[in-house]
Amino acid sequence: MNARTHSTAASSFATETWVFLALGSGVVAWYTLVMQTGTADIGTWLVLFLAVAVALFGLPHGALDPWVARRAELWHTPTGCVVFHLAYVALVLLVIWAWRAAPTAALVVFLGVSAWHFGSDWRPSLHSLPRFGAGIAMLGLPAWRWPGQIDAAFGMLAGAGGQALAHILTAAGPFFLVALLTVALLALGRGPRTAAAELGGVTALALLLPPLWFFLVYFCALHSLRHLRLVTEAVPSDRRPRLAAMALGYTALTVVGAALAWPWLAGLPVQAAGSEGLLRVVFIGLAAVTLPHVLVVEYAENHTPA
Repeated sequence: MNARTHSTAASSFATETWVFLALGSGVVAWYTLVMQTGTADIGTWLVLFLAVAVALFGLPHGALDPWVARRAELWHTPTGCVVFHLAYVALVLLVIWAWRAAPTAALVVFLGVSAWHFGSDWRPSLHSLPRFGAGIAMLGLPAWRWPGQIDAAFGMLAGAGGQALAHILTAAGPFFLVALLTVALLALGRGPRTAAAELGGVTALALLLPPLWFFLVYFCALHSLRHLRLVTEAVPSDRRPRLAAMALGYTALTVVGAALAWPWLAGLPVQAAGSEGLLRVVFIGLAAVTLPHVLVVEYAENHTPA
C-alpha cells in the first residue's frame, strides 16, 4: 500500500468516495428530519450503535496490520512475527497507561497522531503539510459547530484539561473552516477531483452532523474502507479469503480485549458507567490501537516493494 498504489486509486472516484458521499448525504437528510420532528436522541442507543459500527466497519482495516507489516518486510520469520505482535501489544498498553497517567497529554497526542493519519487519506493529491493541516482541521471543526458536545466528550475523556482543549479548538473553529476549504481548493488544482470532493464532503458533514455521527460516517465509510480496498487490491484474488479471515479474527480478538479491559478503560480518568463508560472504551481503545497502526502504515508506505 505505497504511494504508487495510491496514485492509481486517485485517478477517478473510488468506491469509498461514492459510499462516503452517498452515506453522508443520507445521514444528513435523516438527521435533519429527526431534528425537525424533535425526536433526536444522542443517548445510550447512539453510543452503542457507534461501538458496533466501529467494530464491524472500522476495526477490520487495522486488523490487517500483521499482513501489511509482513508485506513491507518488517518481519520475515515466525520469531519475527511473535516479536511484532508483542511490540504491537506493548504499544497498545503504553497508550492506555499514558491515558491513566496524563489523560490530557494523551488526548492531545491522540488527536495529533489521528490528524496525521487521517490526512494520509489524501496522500496522492497533497503534500504532507496540507494533509496534516486538513487532518487537524477536520478534527477541530466540530468543536466550533458543536461546542457543547465536544466540551462534554473531551471532559469525559480527559477531565478539566480535556475541556480546556475543547475551548481552544472552539476558538480556532473559523481557521479550521478556512483551512479545510483552502486545502480542498488546492487539491482541486492538483489533478483528479477525488480529494477535493472528499474534503468538501468532510467540511459539510463536520458542520451538519453532530460529532459522533460525523466521525462514524468518515471513519467507517471513507477512511477504513479506503484502507481495506488498497490492501485487498495488493493481494492476489486466491489469497483474499485468507485475508478476510485474518481481518475477522483480529477484529474479534480486539473486541474481546476491549470487553476484558472495560472496567479499567471506563475508569479513565474517573469511574463511569453506562453510555459514558462505553464511549470511553471506544475512544481510549481506538487511541490505544491507533499508535501502532499508524507506525505500521507509515513504515509500509516507505518500505513496501513495488
